Amino acid sequence: MFTAQRETIWRVVFPSNNVGMDEEFRIAAAPIYGSGYDASGGSLSNAELHKEITGRTSLEVPPEHTYSTASYYNAFPAAYWAQWTNVQQVVLNLTVAGEGSVTVHRSDADANDYIVAKKSVNATATSPQVVQIPVPIYGMAKGGWLWFDIEASADASVTLSDASWQTEVSAKRNLTASLAITTMNKPEWCIRQFNLLADMADMNLIDAVYVVDQGSNLVEEHEGFAAAKVKLGDKLRIIQQGNVGGSGGFARGMYEVEHHGESGYALLLDDDTVLEPESVSRAIAFANHCEKPTLVGGNMLFLSEPTRICALAEVFDPQTISWGTAVKESRYDDLASTSFLDKQYLHRRVDADYNAWWMCLIPTEVIRKIGLSYPFFIKNDDVEYGVRAQRAGYRTVTVPGVCLWHQSFVDKDDQLDWQAYYHIRNRTIMGLLYANQQYKRNILKEMVRFTLSATAKMRYSAVALHQAAMRDVIAGPEHVGTILETKLPEIREIRSGFADSNMVPVEDLPDTLRAQDEKFAHLHDLSRAEAILGIGLHQIMPPRANRSAVIDGYMEPTKVHCLIDNGHSTHTVPADQLDSLVLVADDASDHWRALGLMDSAVFVDPDRRKGILLTRQPVRAITGFIRACGLYVKVIANWRTYQRQYRKAFATMVSPEWWQRYFTK
Repeated sequence: MFTAQRETIWRVVFPSNNVGMDEEFRIAAAPIYGSGYDASGGSLSNAELHKEITGRTSLEVPPEHTYSTASYYNAFPAAYWAQWTNVQQVVLNLTVAGEGSVTVHRSDADANDYIVAKKSVNATATSPQVVQIPVPIYGMAKGGWLWFDIEASADASVTLSDASWQTEVSAKRNLTASLAITTMNKPEWCIRQFNLLADMADMNLIDAVYVVDQGSNLVEEHEGFAAAKVKLGDKLRIIQQGNVGGSGGFARGMYEVEHHGESGYALLLDDDTVLEPESVSRAIAFANHCEKPTLVGGNMLFLSEPTRICALAEVFDPQTISWGTAVKESRYDDLASTSFLDKQYLHRRVDADYNAWWMCLIPTEVIRKIGLSYPFFIKNDDVEYGVRAQRAGYRTVTVPGVCLWHQSFVDKDDQLDWQAYYHIRNRTIMGLLYANQQYKRNILKEMVRFTLSATAKMRYSAVALHQAAMRDVIAGPEHVGTILETKLPEIREIRSGFADSNMVPVEDLPDTLRAQDEKFAHLHDLSRAEAILGIGLHQIMPPRANRSAVIDGYMEPTKVHCLIDNGHSTHTVPADQLDSLVLVADDASDHWRALGLMDSAVFVDPDRRKGILLTRQPVRAITGFIRACGLYVKVIANWRTYQRQYRKAFATMVSPEWWQRYFTK
């Protein structure tokens, strides 16, 4: 029936051996690989699912049980292959033994379920049965996945030894990849990744693993490096350079991969991640079959919750110079919270404008044509590169089922700490590079909004950093390039003059809470205009004299807690008893509504048991806001001038020749 040689483009694998962090992690991650049902149709627990896994590619389904690969990681994302590659038909190839059946399903963009084929299984372990089922995928470009179920009979189990989706179509290119990891004082994470790659990835597809080490706690000096080096051999290449941020580290990685000419792709990876090693093979197979050279991105799942996804795909808005998830339902969604078919957003093909550099496969052809990363230090370098590639004719495709686990940043609001400088500066530069003239007022509104928000939250150090950011933008592009190594110490110096940057043990912070009016429990009922008016009036009023000893509430990275009592009483509420308070904001984007009406609050970092006392300071708030807005207006008033400067210098500043000033130090 099948005569042409077939290529495996999507192996079905299971969380075994060294995948993830440990056995507990693998059990928690089980639902993204598949689901199971007992004789009565009841869903199996994670632990029961995990028990059926016997190896990386094998499992045993007990009598009267069903195992389904209708899941994020093991279903085949047919829509993406149908839209972007030369593959229009795939073949499911399984090796099974026992007694039961295999049923192949497909979905459409509306998450409707269709049975494609069903095959009986009747074979012994010594003479296993090879099942091959062809499935056309043309017409599925709008949405849909393929998957299979294995159902065991009442009398015998079914053993799966391997399964894969294959194609008879020759790849458009047969290229391999080199990995580029940028690290800063996280050697243990890197060594874990080295071992995972050596033990479980297809190293025939990986030519080299470049590690750009920009820290003082060096990877090469860490326990375990020597053993990992033996496993990877000459493929592991460590490069030490000064701290020029993620953009500088990834620029160096891109340069090394392209310069050595061994690989057709550079696979960029963050250091604080745990890779699902099969994702390397999947990303390369997809890129090799794409009709045109394509950047292939992987999804981020949370290390703390291994079935929770950050976003399915991310997009860029040039009108406001903002970026975010393409599908709101996917943002921080727990893929195990409902069934695969109930996640309708998963079944519609979603197109990305860029992919974050926690995992992004970039053709070296693209690097040669459009250059290296822009010297942003941190923040926005991945967004800018995706937009640049897109405008040069190279698409980014974020492929579901290509992923890794990354430390969560849900509980962090980095727009208020030292990174506030880079958020404002780099966003403004992005506007100068990519926004049309008519959108400059939108950008002004966004910048003013950021500064208003920081002011309302009593984060005056962030407002000072906004000013520093705009002064550096005004100084010009070459200035931005020259301060790559020196700016971070300056940022720390600026913040040192503000109390809101002083993190101390929570035991040293006030825990006497002043009760708030009932209206605090209903702040969401106010319109934005009403909320802004109320906050504006409060900001110009004199603050309470005892605000440093009696606080109005507690703030966590994503939550604000208050004591509600119209009698304005005071109570002692330690920072470890926040659950006893009223939650008045449960998203960082709404913090301003509550904090803007307070005279003081304690920010609590629950992971470190430390916090910051935030106090309202009207004079500092007003003068800081006015100064920042003055700088914003100056940039907007001279938009064309600055835009010409940054666009003229751009090609030079992303060239390998420009970056040599930092590579050769």
